[in-house]
Amino acid sequence: MDKLTGTQVSELAKALSTTVNLDDLSNFVYVATGDQLEVYWTDVRQPLVSVLRELVIRLEQEGQTGNFLKAVYVNRPRRDDIRQLIAQLAPEAAAEILSNPYDLVMLDKDNRRTQPSDATLGPGLQRNIKPHLRMLDPALWIAGMTQTLRRVCRIEIAGSAAGTGFLVGPQAVLTNWHVVEAAAGQNDLPAISCRFDYARKADGSFDEGEVVALSGTALLHHRPYAPAEMTAAPDEPPPAATELDFALLQLAETAGTGRGWFALPERDGALSQGSPLIIVQHPHGGPVKLAIDTEAILPTPAPPERPRLRYATNTDAGSSGSPCLSLEWQLLALHHFGDPAWGEPKFNQGVPAGLIRADIEAAGFGAAIPAA
Repeated sequence: MDKLTGTQVSELAKALSTTVNLDDLSNFVYVATGDQLEVYWTDVRQPLVSVLRELVIRLEQEGQTGNFLKAVYVNRPRRDDIRQLIAQLAPEAAAEILSNPYDLVMLDKDNRRTQPSDATLGPGLQRNIKPHLRMLDPALWIAGMTQTLRRVCRIEIAGSAAGTGFLVGPQAVLTNWHVVEAAAGQNDLPAISCRFDYARKADGSFDEGEVVALSGTALLHHRPYAPAEMTAAPDEPPPAATELDFALLQLAETAGTGRGWFALPERDGALSQGSPLIIVQHPHGGPVKLAIDTEAILPTPAPPERPRLRYATNTDAGSSGSPCLSLEWQLLALHHFGDPAWGEPKFNQGVPAGLIRADIEAAGFGAAIPAA
């Protein structure tokens, strides 16, 4: 089908809002894509029309609009106006109808599958056991990993490893405040530098990478951590809205050229418990490594507006300031903290990236973190 225009996207979203609720929408999206609406596609806390508009935009980007509209078309036999609009925008979605329009395998409100009939294509031959785990194109995933690794750096103070950081603009690096706090407190910001491309080669040797110094205005903006997070009871009291534990550093040169940077999201999407999460890090100051957990996201303690994300992905000393990423290499959070329990730690923790963007923009430094 042809790409939809902005006007057509808005028209479609408005029309669909008259015939679906969130339960319907979740079912249609699952049938069409195999992924859960709130996990992969959009933030369902918005008004329904906004959810639909953002969903259609994402579907267009992924080439899945036709599948989604087919699911709507088949399941709205009495809405001639909706069917006519779909036929106009995506004729193939209206033409390719299953022999029995009720044989799409749907989920009820409790996420239970309805029973498919014999006419369903390939009944019983496959199952999407973990719909939150999207199948990945290997070539695209490897290309994304290569690009990601070039954007992550080891934070050094006077030549010694202090933590991890990553590019969020052509000359801007994000890390934790607690990683650079000692140097900043002693007015020794010139001692801080960022080492990119420090990695182990395939033959076992090391690429020492490229060291980039900070500019004269090294520290653009920062926020402290919550005092309780340096104790054995990190949730008492919970962190305040401005206790985000980040430092935005300005490099002396444009390290982002050729590397690109992570775009801090405009807002944080909803992540369901068990969603995957990747952390790219310099554990113990060593060469860059990946930690991947396909069932990572954990419940976060109350209150619900608590500005933290918890997960089970592994980290180690030196990993503070690492980017937390989706399986598609999208930035989700800034890793900053681990469970203080020594015997059996239960969680790692990060600061949602959208909160950091909002704080940086509110402080007047939005130009340093442009979209990628």
